[in-house]
Amino acid sequence: MKDRTTFYIPEDMKRRMDLRPDVNWPEVFKQGIIKKLEKLEELRAKGDI
Repeated sequence: MKDRTTFYIPEDMKRRMDLRPDVNWPEVFKQGIIKKLEKLEELRAKGDI
């Protein structure tokens, strides 16, 4: 099952993103979130957070 989440971004960022229609922005966001979650999980495993 997939859940949907809405992100609000600044207008200037959206304008810049619109200049790159060749980029799959949802995938970019997804990969960024995955990377952040992995880092947080790593820090938690070390006891740093």
